[in-house]
Amino acid sequence: MGIFSKEVCIICEKDVGLSRTRIADGKCICPSCFKEAGFDKLNNITKPIKQMTVEDIRNAIIAQKVNKSDLDSFNPTKRIGNYVEFDDNNKKWLILSSILGKRNKSTVYEYSDIVDFELLEDGESVSSGGLGRALVGGALFGGAGAIVGGVTGKKKTTGICSSLKLKITLKNINNPVVYVNFIETDMKKNGTIYKNAYKMAHECLSVLELICNQQQPSSELTSQQANSSSAADEILKFKQLLDMGVLTPEEFEEKKKELLKI
Repeated sequence: MGIFSKEVCIICEKDVGLSRTRIADGKCICPSCFKEAGFDKLNNITKPIKQMTVEDIRNAIIAQKVNKSDLDSFNPTKRIGNYVEFDDNNKKWLILSSILGKRNKSTVYEYSDIVDFELLEDGESVSSGGLGRALVGGALFGGAGAIVGGVTGKKKTTGICSSLKLKITLKNINNPVVYVNFIETDMKKNGTIYKNAYKMAHECLSVLELICNQQQPSSELTSQQANSSSAADEILKFKQLLDMGVLTPEEFEEKKKELLKI
């Protein structure tokens, strides 16, 4: 069919006009249904439009309606900067608009959607955690309450950070990963903006860790907390030996990596 031939939308059965969008099997959808499916927002397109079936489009429209209902009932109990909001009463969370910190176009997720998470600075892992494992590289929860250094120990120290983002893996095969972008341009690490962004990123890590802990069976959580506390206590002991000159810095780092399993 030519571009000027008359066609109807496979969803609403109205004339698509000239602004048609072609999907699988040569079918097309109108601009109104395209927008209703959320495809005007790039992060909602999970695969090429031309490969999408009629069922894909209808499911996307239903998902957008459900999300709108979730947004209408979303009542944040905690907000971290202009980045993330949590509704602890309904066990839901969302990522705010990176421009104005608005939630009107956000996607609402369940606490139970979270699989794991990782803080990335300039592409390298700083901290990580999730279901079935303790937070590594951030605050180690437990009796000692210690804060241990970065995960890899391989990152070259520079005075500039170009990217700081939180990668969150979800239980969604069509949209398995979302990002919270704290820094997207060059920032001096000794500056106030970087320090505030870094602080909020770690606050978000702590909240996600608590959420994941809530999703785990109590016996598993108790075991994990015990392991985290034990690791923190051991690291503190080795730090004392380092301060006493019994261990070299290299030996201390090796012991710390061994305990954190990194």
